[in-house]
Amino acid sequence: MRKLLFAIFLLCFQTSLYAQKSNVLLSRILRQVQLFPQEKTYIFTDAESYQVGQRIHFRVFLVNAAIHQTDSASRYVYVELLNPNNLVMKRIRLTRSDQGFVGYIDIPEGIEKGRYVLRSFTKNMLNLQHYESLKSIFIGGQGKLLPSKISKNIENAKDNLKTQLLIELLNKDIHIKINDLSDSIKHDYRLFVHCRSIPLFFGKISKEKDVTLNYDSIFQGGVFSFQLLDDNLNTVAEQLKFFYPEKELCPISVSRTRSENEKNASQEYVIKADNLREDETMDISVRVEHIDVDDYMGHSNIFSHLLFDTDLMDCPEEPASVLLNNSSSKLLNCSSWNRYQMADVLKGECKKGLIGIEKTAIVRGRVESLIGHKPIKEGVVNLISPNKGFYAVTKTDEKGCFSFEGIDFPEGTQYVLNAFTKTGKSWVKLLLDEENFPCYEGQLPQFDWSSNDTTHINTTSELPQGGIQMEEIEVFGHQPSYSSRSDAYARTADFSFGLRDIESIGATCLHELLRRVPSVTIELGKCYIRGGMTVGKKRPAAIAIDGIFINDDYDLDNIQMSDVERVDIFKGGSTVIWGAIGGMGVISITTKKGNFKSDTVPSTNTKTFTSLGYQIPQSFIPNSHTPVWLPSLRGSAFRLHLPTEYQTKYRLIIEGVTSEGRIVHYIGDLGE
Repeated sequence: MRKLLFAIFLLCFQTSLYAQKSNVLLSRILRQVQLFPQEKTYIFTDAESYQVGQRIHFRVFLVNAAIHQTDSASRYVYVELLNPNNLVMKRIRLTRSDQGFVGYIDIPEGIEKGRYVLRSFTKNMLNLQHYESLKSIFIGGQGKLLPSKISKNIENAKDNLKTQLLIELLNKDIHIKINDLSDSIKHDYRLFVHCRSIPLFFGKISKEKDVTLNYDSIFQGGVFSFQLLDDNLNTVAEQLKFFYPEKELCPISVSRTRSENEKNASQEYVIKADNLREDETMDISVRVEHIDVDDYMGHSNIFSHLLFDTDLMDCPEEPASVLLNNSSSKLLNCSSWNRYQMADVLKGECKKGLIGIEKTAIVRGRVESLIGHKPIKEGVVNLISPNKGFYAVTKTDEKGCFSFEGIDFPEGTQYVLNAFTKTGKSWVKLLLDEENFPCYEGQLPQFDWSSNDTTHINTTSELPQGGIQMEEIEVFGHQPSYSSRSDAYARTADFSFGLRDIESIGATCLHELLRRVPSVTIELGKCYIRGGMTVGKKRPAAIAIDGIFINDDYDLDNIQMSDVERVDIFKGGSTVIWGAIGGMGVISITTKKGNFKSDTVPSTNTKTFTSLGYQIPQSFIPNSHTPVWLPSLRGSAFRLHLPTEYQTKYRLIIEGVTSEGRIVHYIGDLGE
């Protein structure tokens, strides 16, 4: 916030427009920033490539989207492991600690070789669509990203414009002029320039009067938005350019000093930033890795991710090389940018995110009558955690809704909910409002395999005494899709979870499993498949257990996961095998016994569930590929003592941010 206020203060002196117009614009920007503080995340992993069964360690950097400082208010960060079909295989919740957001995900056994994705977000970030924070990893080999080939046309609104801006970089200064294609411009316009919602210029521009922005007067770098405005501050034209990335970088140096005792074979490395500002400190993560692939530009990094990837719609991840070979201009010309919604803000339409900042864990639900499904007012709801010794009680409101705040316990914590009427009667139906997370349906950048040799990853560097070196063996579980297709129904399903899949995911209830499927949402116990609409209202998907359809009111949480053998999801054209009842989509559940009867499960006012909870960090076990992993270092300089053998075939990678929002990124061989 300090950086934004300073930017607006500077703009007050730079603007050449009427003071009244300037003050109105600046007040609107400040109001929008206060109403909707946006965030970005970046994942720094302990490696780029893994084997099946390994553990992925990572640190998630959560920063303010505009100024890249770690002052974001969200308390929790969510991380998902997506397979090549965009299916969520694992999901964890991290809570803020002294080390930041540090966590891990175990790669399930038996999965197929390929490029997988780690997706990170906060609940606040879900207010925006198509601005994903992704990190590609490769399982079963080494790979590299290729620049996206965006084939979509520029928006029709831009194609039909008669007035456009011509923006050039001349001697490090930015020169902007109106490129009039129709000779129809006979009045002045206003030019508004911002970088990540921070205003950089607001003044007059016309065919006769160009605008030049001096390099020394600009303190921000990244994606710039140049907006041509009319008298009513409506956007006439907008162009995006990528300028001055060096202004966002905090250069660091790594030097080594030889130990006085050569026999110790130890080297001291000093990490420091020579141009830190007063009271500025670094918050970084460090890893030492074996050099498997010389070309490191085929990966993304924190610099390209925060400055470029997360500011563009439908452009979630690009290799760092995009910013070095002028490919960014082509991507910007084919991308739209409404993350900061500045066109609406300039007109005074400041909006708040529908999902607020998540500062505490909440359990929500509803209580209704068994007959007529009417809300139970002033009903009593108890929440108990037997293994934590926690107990809380609350009452329902007029709509029968209840909520418990401050339910902050580790993952795996079990809870018991029970509900009663005001008079203590138990003949009520209890519905738990489970958390919904959006699926990822975007197009990922292409990639190439740079190496298929996977056996050297995480192998021991020395043989034990008397050991024999065997030939390399590659073992992979190849399967055509994330499914177990054993009958005609399963073979036509869009998504299937076999018994092995269910066990590896570790879902505690059916709703938790179904939420991992793209386009499936859970609302108050009912499952919906996107596109399942009737005239007038949304209709839930049909549920079939062992081939028999059940009533819409049936609660799937009554089915124990230990009794489930397979779950198949049908949507679109695949539902035809189920007949007319499957028009809104079908969720087919097959039990192990195959003779489940819903009427044998009595309705109850009690519900047992396991919340997502926050993950408890685990210590890192060094290996030959990544012998050193330090997820959190804070200060102005650091000393690392490493064995001398690391000078060959090992590199040092450092990423992070400073307290002033500058980006730290360093890659170098330890022998240099």
